[in-house]
Amino acid sequence: MAGQHQIWKHNTLDGTTRAFSGDGYERNLNGASSASTSFAQPSGITLSPDLKEAYIADSESSSIRALDLRTGGSRLLAGGDPFFSDNLFKFGDHDGVGSEVLLQHPLGVFCGNDGQIYLADSYNHKIKKLDLASRRVTTLAGTGKAGFKDGSAQDAQLSEPSGLVEAGNGRIFIADTNNSIIRVLDLNNGEPRLLTLELKGVQPPVPKSKSLRRLRRRSAADTETIVIDGGSSNEGKLCLKISVPDGYHLSKEAQSKFSVEFEPENAALVDPVDGTISKEGSAVIQFKRSSPSSSKSRIYCKVYYCKEDEVCLYQPLMFEVSFQEAIPDAAPADILLPYIVKPKSPTYNSQSPLPR
Repeated sequence: MAGQHQIWKHNTLDGTTRAFSGDGYERNLNGASSASTSFAQPSGITLSPDLKEAYIADSESSSIRALDLRTGGSRLLAGGDPFFSDNLFKFGDHDGVGSEVLLQHPLGVFCGNDGQIYLADSYNHKIKKLDLASRRVTTLAGTGKAGFKDGSAQDAQLSEPSGLVEAGNGRIFIADTNNSIIRVLDLNNGEPRLLTLELKGVQPPVPKSKSLRRLRRRSAADTETIVIDGGSSNEGKLCLKISVPDGYHLSKEAQSKFSVEFEPENAALVDPVDGTISKEGSAVIQFKRSSPSSSKSRIYCKVYYCKEDEVCLYQPLMFEVSFQEAIPDAAPADILLPYIVKPKSPTYNSQSPLPR
């Protein structure tokens, strides 16, 4: 539980989950019990071969810790500050033994079949090995400089590796995060080598519509909806025109914005899918329908407007544009989306003041 700086335990028999180790304070404190132990964004975990300990990549303290699975207490294996538990700035890149080791935000860790601990030293762009008996840490792969290069492990480059797992036959699979690929560290045949895993038979992702949104948003209770007939054109422009009464102007500091979504999600290509509304209250959105079937577009607007030296207000809007079945040869349409803001009384308005 990186955000809560604790290790939790889930019981698969009764479904209960509870805190197991760590008092919740963000620090590097080792103790004999759960209550006397603190972690700092623990992010990686692996079990010892005898299942008596778990080894933790304690990322923010740049250390590797051993957690006693009976008592909840912990001990330092490598890195971190063993004397001042609140010091989370003892980091760097230095191989050695125990607390003389310097790591930088390790993320991934696993205990191999050989009893050695392998770790992804993320911000040092390296894969390292920790010998449990001697607590010595040595670099296996990476130069310390972010990059992408296969070959001899000591000359090869990674970019913020964050996860790793044993693949058998002396190989380690690595999630090379910033390179967006899987690397293979081959420890066989003398000199270790770093290679890139070739994915065969995997189809590339289908291109997504520019208008695709991860979640359909919900309008706030005070959102005003304006229904517009979009007609049957296959393409065209959605032309926003927001007007304010005399004495008011759109806020210069809190800039008004819009965003667009279509239903179905792949019904049209939109450019841009979001943007700002000009100080004159206008914006132009180009669309091209990808299907002749009827569809619907929603343009969400956040309008910030002010009355000089008095008050600034906020008005959420949603234009709902319904498109009929498209006519292929129809001329491109300019669809006007007009709205005149009706100021609310500042004495009744419960909205927070906005910058003028």
